[in-house]
Amino acid sequence: MAQDTGFGRIPGPPKKPIVGNMLTVDTETPLQSLMQLARELGPIFRLDMMGTPMVVVSGASLVEEICDENRFDKAVRGSLRRVRSAAGDGLFTAYTQEDNWTKAHNILLPTFAQRAMAGYLPLMQDIAGQLCMKWERLNVDDDIDVVHDMTALALDTIGVCGFDYRFNSFYRRDYHPFIDALTRTLETCMVQRGLPFEKVILRKRLEQLKTDVTFMSKLVDDIVRERRRGGGDQAQKDLLNFMLAGVDKTTGESLSDENIRYQIITFLIAGHETTSGLMSFTLYFLLNNPDVLEKAYEEVDRVLGNDIGVMPTISQVNHLTYVQQVLNEALRLWPTAPAIGLYPYNDEMLGGQYKVKKNTFTTLLTLMLHRDPSIWGAEPERFNPDNFTREAEASRPAHAFKPWGNGQRACIGRQFAMQEATLVIGMILQRFQLFDHQKYQLRIKETMSIKPDGFRMRVKPRPGRTRGTVIPGAALGDQATQSAVQVARRPKHGTPLTVLYGSNLGTTEDLARAIAQAGELNGFDVVMDELDARVGNLPTQGAVVIASASYNGAPPDNATRFMEWLEKAEPDAAKGVNYLVFGCGNRDWASTFQATPRRIDERLEALGAQRITQRGEGDAREDLDGQFQDWFKGLFPSLGEALGLDIDFSEQAEAEPLYQVEIVSGQPVNPVVHQSGAVAMTVVGNRELQSSGSGRSTRHVEVALPDGLGYRAGDHLCVVPVNDPTLVERVERRFGFAPDAQVQLKTTGGRQAPFPADGPIPVRRILSDYVELQAVATRKQIQIMAAATRCPFTRPQLEALVAEAKDGVDPYKAEVFAKRRSVLDLLEQFPACELSFGQYLEMLPLLAPRYYSISSSPSSQAGCCSITVGVVDGPSRSGNGIYRGACSNHLAQAGEGAVIHATTRETKAGFRLPDDRARPLIMVGPGTGLAPFRAFLQEREAMAKAGEALAPAMLFFGCRHPEQDFLYRDELETMASVGLVDLHVAFSRHDGERTYVQDLIRKNGAAVWKLIESGAHIYVCGDGSRMEPDVKRALTRLYAEETDADPQEADAWIERLAKENRYVLDVWAGN
Repeated sequence: MAQDTGFGRIPGPPKKPIVGNMLTVDTETPLQSLMQLARELGPIFRLDMMGTPMVVVSGASLVEEICDENRFDKAVRGSLRRVRSAAGDGLFTAYTQEDNWTKAHNILLPTFAQRAMAGYLPLMQDIAGQLCMKWERLNVDDDIDVVHDMTALALDTIGVCGFDYRFNSFYRRDYHPFIDALTRTLETCMVQRGLPFEKVILRKRLEQLKTDVTFMSKLVDDIVRERRRGGGDQAQKDLLNFMLAGVDKTTGESLSDENIRYQIITFLIAGHETTSGLMSFTLYFLLNNPDVLEKAYEEVDRVLGNDIGVMPTISQVNHLTYVQQVLNEALRLWPTAPAIGLYPYNDEMLGGQYKVKKNTFTTLLTLMLHRDPSIWGAEPERFNPDNFTREAEASRPAHAFKPWGNGQRACIGRQFAMQEATLVIGMILQRFQLFDHQKYQLRIKETMSIKPDGFRMRVKPRPGRTRGTVIPGAALGDQATQSAVQVARRPKHGTPLTVLYGSNLGTTEDLARAIAQAGELNGFDVVMDELDARVGNLPTQGAVVIASASYNGAPPDNATRFMEWLEKAEPDAAKGVNYLVFGCGNRDWASTFQATPRRIDERLEALGAQRITQRGEGDAREDLDGQFQDWFKGLFPSLGEALGLDIDFSEQAEAEPLYQVEIVSGQPVNPVVHQSGAVAMTVVGNRELQSSGSGRSTRHVEVALPDGLGYRAGDHLCVVPVNDPTLVERVERRFGFAPDAQVQLKTTGGRQAPFPADGPIPVRRILSDYVELQAVATRKQIQIMAAATRCPFTRPQLEALVAEAKDGVDPYKAEVFAKRRSVLDLLEQFPACELSFGQYLEMLPLLAPRYYSISSSPSSQAGCCSITVGVVDGPSRSGNGIYRGACSNHLAQAGEGAVIHATTRETKAGFRLPDDRARPLIMVGPGTGLAPFRAFLQEREAMAKAGEALAPAMLFFGCRHPEQDFLYRDELETMASVGLVDLHVAFSRHDGERTYVQDLIRKNGAAVWKLIESGAHIYVCGDGSRMEPDVKRALTRLYAEETDADPQEADAWIERLAKENRYVLDVWAGN
């Protein structure tokens, strides 16, 4: 084969007439074809591509020569040259001699230097967090299309870091249209080979190529134009701003808008092709090398810890050295630049024997360079991260590892890509167990780069993960704030304390965080987690403290699997566990009050666990804060006694202030949005449902749902509130902040904050988006205020508010709790209090998302959903000004086109239409309690149009006046007229009579009973403190009258209906 055809003694495969070796290389897998030829022909071989010579080099000694930039340069030929139709003279596709390559390289090089990487980290964290959030919400048997998700992540990351554009890939069912256009463009460039009649054969694809390039160019040009029009946000350190403002120091010139467009498209091509492949291959190799995976887990746990509520810092990412070794080893075997195109400036003689003529296309086959046994040993195909220890790297020739290209034309963003990949792999390993459920066999898909084809896996959350163990100190017990009984932080004794919680709305989680923080201060080794994270895995070392709520008798969303395990666990499954339970509830729901925490307590004892002290009970209708504090006082003394700790816990350890506040000049991720899983939604409709004469407001709000986010009739919309601007301004005035003031929060003692710290943040954003400003002040907070007051007249007044009850009168309950007075209210009443802003901030819990029953059916409004919002806006109970509900007013003011943050939540109370369509329905929903029944009726309307037979349905709706607040009147009356529902409306302020829904149930008792006897499902939605008990009494009285049952039998009957899911509630506490 060593023919002399102008190649010297370079071997090559046999040629065919005219086409030469064109058919030797597979069109689908050209790189793998070249790899096989290299195995057969050695470190250098030649090809004849229809008369055009090509040399392929892979031997390490020869590679060193062709990497000499004085002799060889990058060749922009073939498919790469065709990509210029979209990327022009961008960094990837430009010729080295083009002015714009030098200019852009000089301007952009500093933006990809190591010192610039920290600036991109928050944006990388944002997108990586979205990926992890998606995976956290998967079922255990859901497959992950690894390449798809890694591509989405890489695209979104370069989009937001490059030019502040969000493709929002994780909120879409399909890719953004820009990405589809980009993908088609690359595929069309790759498929062309310069064969005869190719333009005729590919005519449609080439026409689509022009359309796609036009579309991409317009989108990018619009972004650049808009940024220029806005003058650029100088605080925004993305690549677009650097390009707009950058000046080449050599020429003194800036980049044109056209070239900026080319650079942006280049970043998208290179950024998603390279990084996504790297992370995909890395996950494949981790799954197939358990020993490597175990070492990676060990490093991640050591460096990042188990608190997944805290994003990795730049220092932590840089300390994931073994993860970086794993990434580099994946790059060795399947590099992002699997081949590098070069050409010699002059005739060259490689290795003293292989002649290569001037301008000959010369391919550095990186895939085989990285498998050269002279460099990588006798088993170069074996995955071995130890190839990249510091010692191993130092001993290798400089040109032995070329995954990013060569010299000045190597990938400018390689540090960016490695930081992104290290962060992402670290966060994945911190959170998830990985499973190769299909026993995947590696197949390589070749495009502009290479990726594993058809690679799918599954994940499961790792046990022992926490989401932060620190919250504002507001929820700690009374003694924690009294200087007379405080002691310094106790030395760490290392006794394990596991704090578990079940919470939907955040209150119980706040209490759990307070317990965890106090545990840390008292020297315990604390782990905090959701109950569902500890299914069948309760520790027998130390103690377990559980805080849980109930929701209509059902466990919280993050405690359902734990409860299922508790009910089915084998005897002695909890033997050796020492535990305590505190339950949150509301006695408005007397039949289910404390149901879940009580059952947890009972089952743990039955399964062999040892109760340390009696279960604590908190009642949100009364004084949850005081009840928790009473229980909390004895917590650590009880733990010390039960665990045999020789420590006096009678005095509570003291926490130093969580925040130090520094005024700064100068957009972090909203933790409420992040933790709730909310996404941006556009309001497409917002109208008033009440007449102007009612004096009240109920809004019908419609939002467009992002692709991939669905719901069913009966579900909820979980909405992230925003505080009223007037309220925010009150806080700003109290602490002397200008409207545009920014602060930098620095946590003390290495503690972790519940919302962004260690970075500049506008005060207004903290107050608007992050914290509850109207939460009732707790006893502890008032004690802190008193301690921060030197005025001899004011301090006793504050202390009097938390004094012991006297003559049956509790001053806190009477003056603070009953009047719903917040810390801000008290600060305004007592201006002599010198509470600092840092102390105030520590007192405030994060804003809790609000849940609204969805009032539409997906069968009626595809891609949209509606909610029915009662706007809370009236005199404050304290008698001081107006109280406005944070979320209802936020929604009321969100006009068409506004963006809110929300997500859909599946109902956990069985609030669904029965699967058996022959079952009648009885629906009871006064006021906004009508919302889910509007959805049910829309479902029934769709069924009727489809020809389904419908069982009878009765709706009992209540309002004040037919001309004022008869919500959706026209719709309901129309549905009633066509037989979809038997409508009964109670008016409580009409014609001098007060009629309520329970009255109409009694009035129509015969019809109601007939449906009940036919197996009707009864649904009640609305006020759970007054309305629902009255409805229940009406139904039990009806049962007693029809069956001659006594009251006890009637109560047992309604309980049976509830257990059979025939009496279902979606109720909330009344005002």
